[in-house]
Amino acid sequence: MKAIELEAKPREARKRNQVKALRSEGAVPGVLYGSGEPSKVQVDDREFTQLLKNASSETVLLDLTVGDQKHLALVQEVQIHPLSRQRLHIDFREVKPDQAVVVTLPIITEGEPIGVKTGGGNMDQVLRFVKVKGTPAALPEELIVNVEHLDIGHTLHVSEMETPEGIEVLANEGNPVVSVAKPRVVVETAATEDGEEGAEGEAAEGEGAVEGTGGDAKPAEEGAD
Repeated sequence: MKAIELEAKPREARKRNQVKALRSEGAVPGVLYGSGEPSKVQVDDREFTQLLKNASSETVLLDLTVGDQKHLALVQEVQIHPLSRQRLHIDFREVKPDQAVVVTLPIITEGEPIGVKTGGGNMDQVLRFVKVKGTPAALPEELIVNVEHLDIGHTLHVSEMETPEGIEVLANEGNPVVSVAKPRVVVETAATEDGEEGAEGEAAEGEGAVEGTGGDAKPAEEGAD
C-alpha cells in the first residue's frame, strides 16, 4: 500500500471552546498514537478531505509529517458530527514498516460470471469487506476476486480468494464471498372470462339467498299476528 503524504502541526492542550474555535478556522484536532506518549496534532480539513477523495479505500496509510519528524501512520478513526457532518477528531496510529497490522479492505469483483452472462443468473456479493493482516508495504488497497468462472449454483468462498504474498485473511474460510443463483421467475395470474362469469354467478346466487331469507321471514311475521 502506498503511503500518502500529509502534514500535521503539533497542538497544545486546549479547552473545549478553544477546540471549537480551531475547527471554525478550518483545522481538525487529532491524536497520534504510537509506542510512546500520544501526541496532540491538528490537520487542515480541506487537505484531509482531498486525501480521502484520492484514497481508493477507507484504509489510508500516511507519511505523516509533524514538525520536523515523519511518522508512518494509519487513519484509525474519524469522528464526525451526526448532523452537520463536520469532522470533530481524527485518531492516527503509528505503525512500523516491518510490523504486521490488521486493517479492513474492500473486496472488488472482476469480470462477469458465466452463469450471469449465458444463463441469465443473478450474482450476489455476500462479503464486501474483510479484515486482513500484513505489513504496510505488503498491504494492497483492495482485494480483487475474479468471478468469471462462476456458473449458476456456484459460490466463491474465502478459501478460494487469491491474496498477495504476505497477506492473511482474517475470516472463516467457509464464508461465502460471491454466489450466482437462478434467475427469479415471476408468474402473473390473469383473470379469464369464465372466471369473471363464475364470479358474477356466485354474486347473483348470493343476492337470491338474501332475498329468500327475507321472503321466509315475512310469512312468519304474518303467522305471529
